[in-house]
Amino acid sequence: RSALATPPRAASRRCQSASAADLSKRTPAPLAPVVAPGWTFSLNLYAWAAGLDGRVRTIPPLPAVDVNVSFGDVLENLNVALMGTAEARYDRMILFTDLIYSKLSPEKGFSVAGFPGRATIESESFIGLAAVGYRVIDVPHFSLDAFLGVSGVAMSNTITLEVPLASVSYGKSEQWIDGVVGARARYNFNNRFYAVALGFVGGGASNYQWDLYGGLGYAFNERWAAFAGYRAMKVDYDNGHFVYDALQHGPLLGVKITF
Repeated sequence: RSALATPPRAASRRCQSASAADLSKRTPAPLAPVVAPGWTFSLNLYAWAAGLDGRVRTIPPLPAVDVNVSFGDVLENLNVALMGTAEARYDRMILFTDLIYSKLSPEKGFSVAGFPGRATIESESFIGLAAVGYRVIDVPHFSLDAFLGVSGVAMSNTITLEVPLASVSYGKSEQWIDGVVGARARYNFNNRFYAVALGFVGGGASNYQWDLYGGLGYAFNERWAAFAGYRAMKVDYDNGHFVYDALQHGPLLGVKITF
């Protein structure tokens, strides 16, 4: 048959199908929900360029002092730093952990009765967070997680005074654990760019503590992503002569690996 013999209804259906096909080409595919079926694992390795402000007394009987240490000062005396988070998810359930370890050894020379000397402070700190979470909201552009967990801090500080033919050392260590609650919100601008806000607050052994992060991320593919933002962590703890009332804050840069 010729095209002129095509029934009007059939021609109409063909026009509708063509229009739908053209529309599907013009309309971008919707974002997939953040939650994936089954188990997923992710690892975030990051560098936090944090300075320190506050009041500390970590080696009694030395007096408490006000500190204002820039990241440049920290980096100059840094021996090692390890930072990262790990996360396991099954459907809406989440297991989350964040670990920070650092070791610094600032030193300064002095003179006693004309003899040279040196004072060294070796400072080690470990901050760990373990939490369970639940995805409260999961829609294509937005997700919201709620967390409940514990945060632990361990600090060890030793001062060593050295003069010719003699040296003396004195150290103090302290550990404490707090209960915390938290939330994480993520907004997907598209399939690549996203924004994240994460925060925890709590107390127990300490008077209080809070930890906030906000930043942007870019997903190269399903496995690799990069992110950058700003983080601030405040801890107010005292036990006898040991005082640590300090704020760590600074920019943060990292990479995310999803398995």
